Amino acid sequence: MIGLILAAAGAGSRFGSSVPKQFLPLDGVPVYLRSLESFESLVDHAVVVVPGDWKDRVACETQERWQGRIRVDTGGDQRQDSVRRGLFALPPVEIVLVHDAARPYVTANLITLVIEEARRSGACIPGLPVSQTVKEVAGSRVIRTLDRTSLVLAQTPQGFRRNILLQAFERAEKDGFYGTDESILVERIGLPVSVVEGEPRNIKITFKQDVPGQL
Repeated sequence: MIGLILAAAGAGSRFGSSVPKQFLPLDGVPVYLRSLESFESLVDHAVVVVPGDWKDRVACETQERWQGRIRVDTGGDQRQDSVRRGLFALPPVEIVLVHDAARPYVTANLITLVIEEARRSGACIPGLPVSQTVKEVAGSRVIRTLDRTSLVLAQTPQGFRRNILLQAFERAEKDGFYGTDESILVERIGLPVSVVEGEPRNIKITFKQDVPGQL
């Protein structure tokens, strides 16, 4: 079985709206629902982690369509706390996918690629090649230019065998470590993370200019 954790608990402060961006309408449908719809036929169970004051509304908007396959849970203080809650709220599935609710353009093709590779290797992320020159800096001074041929921009969904992700979260909690995504937690326990080719359209909506005229 496949389980999905949809990370929708962020405040979206950089977006500059009183309503978190994942709940704003995109062509008439909330952004998080656009993201969720892409997974509907590909996963068996889903957990949506949201701010506490959005829990009832999201439950009303999702329960009928998902017919008992979905749970809405309150997120934690940080993304990692929210995803951890989602992980423990899922039934014991084989593969866990973690997806940013603010990536509404994810495709079924990319989701399928991640599932297949996670089954094969245990942990997988989609990544895009870096097309611009990247500098490491300290303050206003350039330290060095990084070799972009060995870099990718990580996307979601990220996929993991459930036992691997549980082990990674347990270690992070023990060490008091917080990462910016789930794959870094797996890296920290010494297990490999595979990469499949991401999609340029699979952007994470962060600023209003990411979707001009839409939100």
